[in-house]
Amino acid sequence: MRPYLRYSIRLKLTLATLTPLVTAVVLFWVIGASTLYLGIGDHSFSDLPSRIYIMFSVILLFVTMIGVSLSAWLGSSLARPIKAVEEGARLLALGEHIPDIVVGGHDEISVMAEEFNMMKHRLIEREDEILSLNRTLEEKVATRTEQLNEKTQWLLVAQQELARAERLVGIGLLASGVAHEINNPLAIIRGNAELLQMAAGKQGEQHDEQDTIIRQVGRIERIVRNLLTFSRAGTKQLSTIRLVNLLDSILDQVGHQIPLEDFVIARDYLGKEIVVEGDEDHLRQVFTNLIVNGLQAMEGHGILSVDANLDENGNQAIVSVVDNGPGISPDNREKLFTPFFSTKSGGTGLGLAISYGIVKDHGGEIRVESKVGQGAAFIVVLPLRQSLQSVGGGDA
Repeated sequence: MRPYLRYSIRLKLTLATLTPLVTAVVLFWVIGASTLYLGIGDHSFSDLPSRIYIMFSVILLFVTMIGVSLSAWLGSSLARPIKAVEEGARLLALGEHIPDIVVGGHDEISVMAEEFNMMKHRLIEREDEILSLNRTLEEKVATRTEQLNEKTQWLLVAQQELARAERLVGIGLLASGVAHEINNPLAIIRGNAELLQMAAGKQGEQHDEQDTIIRQVGRIERIVRNLLTFSRAGTKQLSTIRLVNLLDSILDQVGHQIPLEDFVIARDYLGKEIVVEGDEDHLRQVFTNLIVNGLQAMEGHGILSVDANLDENGNQAIVSVVDNGPGISPDNREKLFTPFFSTKSGGTGLGLAISYGIVKDHGGEIRVESKVGQGAAFIVVLPLRQSLQSVGGGDA
């Protein structure tokens, strides 16, 4: 506090108290001196008490008026800024922003108002800092929550992939054992059926039944080969593969499996030089399976688009097989890569499961995008180079 303001209110109170007394003394002195100077006649002594009484009454009334005026002025000068500070404190406590309190004068109340204004500005600054910290904290919490959600989704996907891989390993071991056990009696059945067919000649009802047996044995042999392929995931013979050549070769030969007269096949990959490292026979099986499935899904006619591209970083090849068939329901999409699940009558349900295992064994990813009535897109993502672990697995 400034030293010259320390006693200003006390000075005001002292002046308000002494001013009427000093005024009264001055008036008494002036009137008394005037009376003595001018003199008082003999005839006036009888009227002196009444005159003194009147004089004192006038002086008392005058002094009272001065005292009341000074008290009113002092009370107003003290109460007005105090009420302003009080109202400002009340509004500030309610969280409202108020202008600075301006108090005229140079007394302690004006100093208190200045201190109050400084306190208000400090509180506003602290409030702004707290709000800024709250916003920063909310942003960090939102960012951490988003990251946590992403990690959670990633963990769920990883858990599902791990569970799927464990199921595939178990099914692969079972399939391998079953395939080996079936092969031996199957070879005997085929051999005996062919002997019976040779002995019976090419005519008669028995020949037709023998043909049926041989065809069904052939179907079982294909299933057994798929089982063996499924059980042997991880064994690769690595080589450098030009995807354009591989896809051209598959599409040139797929007409032997499905008539292509009513289909339009768009080879969107032409002119794109993409080379990957992998097992050519295995990848041929994957893309053949996807192309045949796409053609069969369109039920005799439609457009099949096959494309190949590099990802934005140039580290992965992306091959897509898109049809405009009836699409795949969400329930079936979740089961597509499960062994022995098939939406086709007579299907073994191993094609996509084998494709899934081959792509995963190459360090890649296979996924499907589809809406009912809008066709389906199978997308295979493959690294351009196999890792050391994959190379080791290929040598096994």
